[in-house]
Amino acid sequence: MPNAASFGRDMRSQFFLEDKCVPLNHGAFGVCPRSLHPVLHSYQNKMEAQPDRFLRRDVFQLQRENRERLAEVVHCDPSELAFAVNASYGINSIVRSLPFNEGDKFLYFNTAYPAVERTLAFLQDHHKVKLVPVILNYPLSDQEILDLTKETIERELTADPSVPIRAALFDAISSAPGVLFPFEAMIKLVKEHNILSIVDGAHAVGQIPLNLNEADPDFFVSNCHKWLFVPRAVAFIYAPKRSHALIHPSIINYAYKSTRNGERSNFEDEFGWPGTMDFSSTLCVGAALDFRKSIGGEEAIQKYCNDLARKGGQLVADICGTEVLENEDKTLTVAMTNVLLPFKNKRNMTTLEAVNALLDKWMYDHDTVGSPYIHNGKWYVRLSAQIYNDLEDFRYFADTVHKVCKELDEE
Repeated sequence: MPNAASFGRDMRSQFFLEDKCVPLNHGAFGVCPRSLHPVLHSYQNKMEAQPDRFLRRDVFQLQRENRERLAEVVHCDPSELAFAVNASYGINSIVRSLPFNEGDKFLYFNTAYPAVERTLAFLQDHHKVKLVPVILNYPLSDQEILDLTKETIERELTADPSVPIRAALFDAISSAPGVLFPFEAMIKLVKEHNILSIVDGAHAVGQIPLNLNEADPDFFVSNCHKWLFVPRAVAFIYAPKRSHALIHPSIINYAYKSTRNGERSNFEDEFGWPGTMDFSSTLCVGAALDFRKSIGGEEAIQKYCNDLARKGGQLVADICGTEVLENEDKTLTVAMTNVLLPFKNKRNMTTLEAVNALLDKWMYDHDTVGSPYIHNGKWYVRLSAQIYNDLEDFRYFADTVHKVCKELDEE
């Protein structure tokens, strides 16, 4: 079994990645190690061999065992965790459960993931909630983000003290830009104003250390199939016991308002059975953690990815003659780096057209890819560093940048 000394291209054999592929977009969908596929398929086979026994009985104990393993990593009680298919499902379950009154305010940030932002738009349309945005134009320091948020909260309270801000939704690590957000300090800040904290940690688990007991959010969601190496698609929802009564899954099942005094809690029952489905990926969390431990463990993995992201991002920026999106305190970059692109969009494509054109050029012409996006009027690409990457991957990508950008600006 490889170890931390094998990180880099030698680790590529542990995954199903094509030899010609230069993968620099792990943050988008994640990649599952080869060793987990037999585990995944074994659960699928057990489900087919004894469907009633597996789905009526075994799956609940297996889910509990995997939650216990996950709880050790994120530092919380297993009873405060529930599995979901992805972070978007988790966010929907939370915000669409909360008992808003017409006119209640909801604080969020302009860097929210698009599906999350659209979920909040749904709240606005159907529950008449007033959305209160905090505009972030990176690079910003953690303190600048906190100050902007505090100013926004105080401005809203001064304007109309009788209309409360009920909840605030913010990232642990945002998607675009792919930067670390001061979520732990933000939880404390909103708590001081009696505002519920909902943390979209889609990119968090596996990329940064988490201690949910200490951070103490009201809600936290994270994908396990991105940075934790669990087969797609698995996420977790963290809700401390004080929040259990506030939340219900997007798919309501038999356990809603159940009075059954069984061994499991209603929170566990409601989220543990979204209906008949393939639970196999959910049951691979423990195996993914075993794999990570066998190659060096969380600290070694996260250190390698962080160091590589910083060096790789700077290498790409140097070759392209641009810059990395980073603040003076160097707190933004974790395992994703954001590099300014020499792309002018001279054809005046829409943002979606330009993003798809860049993606297609990289994916089909060069067998590599990053996540392009526009922020604060500038085009960037988000590049992910993973244990199967090395600096040569970033160098290869950098060599494609001018060619791709020039082709799209001249076509």
